Amino acid sequence: MNDLRFMELVSGWLDGSLSETESAELQATLEDSADRRSEFVDVCGLDADLRLMSDVQYQHVAQASVRNDRPVVHSLALRASKWILVVATAAVLLLAIGYGIGRDRNSDAKRQIATSEAASTQQDETVESGCAVLSRVVDAKFAGDTQYEEGDSLQPGQFKLLSGAVQIDFFSGATMLIAEAADVNLISSWEAECAHGKVTMRVPPPAIGFRLNLPEMKVVDLGTEFAVQVDGGESSLHVFEGEVEAYVPGSQMQVIREGNSLKKAKDRGVVAGVSTPADFPSVEEFERRKEEYYQRKTNQWRVAMNKVLSDERIIGCYQFRRWPDKKWDRLVNNFVIPKRPYSHGSAVGARWVEGRWPGKPALEFKSPGDRVRINLKRDKYEGLALAAWIRVDGLDRKYNALLMSDRYEDGEPHWQIDQSGRLMFSVSYDRSSPPGGKTDKGNRQSQVFYSPPLFGASDRRWHHVAVTFDARTGEAVQYFDGKEVSREGSDHHREGRTVTFGACEIGNWGLPPEGVPFPIRNLNGRVDELLIYKVPLSGDEISNLHELGIPN
Repeated sequence: MNDLRFMELVSGWLDGSLSETESAELQATLEDSADRRSEFVDVCGLDADLRLMSDVQYQHVAQASVRNDRPVVHSLALRASKWILVVATAAVLLLAIGYGIGRDRNSDAKRQIATSEAASTQQDETVESGCAVLSRVVDAKFAGDTQYEEGDSLQPGQFKLLSGAVQIDFFSGATMLIAEAADVNLISSWEAECAHGKVTMRVPPPAIGFRLNLPEMKVVDLGTEFAVQVDGGESSLHVFEGEVEAYVPGSQMQVIREGNSLKKAKDRGVVAGVSTPADFPSVEEFERRKEEYYQRKTNQWRVAMNKVLSDERIIGCYQFRRWPDKKWDRLVNNFVIPKRPYSHGSAVGARWVEGRWPGKPALEFKSPGDRVRINLKRDKYEGLALAAWIRVDGLDRKYNALLMSDRYEDGEPHWQIDQSGRLMFSVSYDRSSPPGGKTDKGNRQSQVFYSPPLFGASDRRWHHVAVTFDARTGEAVQYFDGKEVSREGSDHHREGRTVTFGACEIGNWGLPPEGVPFPIRNLNGRVDELLIYKVPLSGDEISNLHELGIPN
């Protein structure tokens, strides 16, 4: 058989077009010639490479020989001898390990691209330099000017707690509970020092080998729960579960097992004893303290809010309280005194979640349909103040709504966060009509005010935001966590202007005018309090509102 005929038969076999006679001819040739079998394997490998390179789905040789919709190939497969099986197996093996120079070059190119992309990514991304996360905080006070919040990343260095309780999760997987006064030095994800106080450690299997150093002792965990106490010149170790290695200067290493303790004082010998779990921080004690603290916090907050509700200047106080009666699940009450039933809100899509602290409800906004509808009527005021507790989970939109009037007509406000993380407040005014005259929608001009960037793309922390606007002067002041962050007047201001609200939405924009850019402005985050005043508040008043609602 000449080369041309052989290649015709192989090509027909690969695309499944051989007749029964041709299949028999190819089979006989492969059985008789080792060279032809080698050529057959090479061609099969080349065919596979070409299919892969052209993004055509490749079905390997063994499958091609048994396609049900091609009876002639199926017949060939049934009659295939051991040589056909050997050849098919060889072809598959070649495909598995790569074939020829073309594939090697392609792989090299892909590796070079991957390396280049990885280097670029490493340059662009921020590297986490911390060693642990502060996962829980209960009524805690810290030394110095540094104040911590739940979720903070902790850098290596001193961590001094004056009172309260905290939980630290090391990146290695080890967990540390601290209650009351303690002085700890974080060294790395795998090591810490306790200079003073009581500390309980929980070390799961991935963190075995975690080291905790004391003034008179070094402890290496073997997968366990243990606690230490450092008081003056005395260091003690108590093992509640599993075992640890204890290294005391001048003594051999000891393995301390469950139920046992070891005490070492300066200039004194080592004293063995029994562990006392009740004397140290525990998860159960931590949860009990947390529940009691936040119950007190909720009661104190409600008492203080009663004074806010009765302020004659407030027209909206949405506390996002969820009622036990499920049929009112969508109701978002306005709690101002005297009551204004017409101004109660209706939640659409948004779901109830945990707010600033455990037991404090909030509404979560995620999809373009999530919102709270409210109506404050169209009374006119000489100014306003807006204050809210929010958690931003992402800045998905060009503009992310906090409180938006439906039509954005004359004197109506919009309060948003732009995609760069700036608070953005604006009021729509007609720039040609006299005060009280007919509004020309085509001649509308907004007074727009921005804060500096305040939110990251995924902040996920609770913040108090506020804005005040004086319609008599055109000045807007914005606040973040009780502190003024911007103060600005408008070049477009005119005397005699007022503000109004009408129908509005919390967390979305309900009825944007036709053709407006970026009509989808839903918030990605949570809201658990919104206050609306008919006058601008002072900076001290905004600061007091922030202090009143601080989660911890």
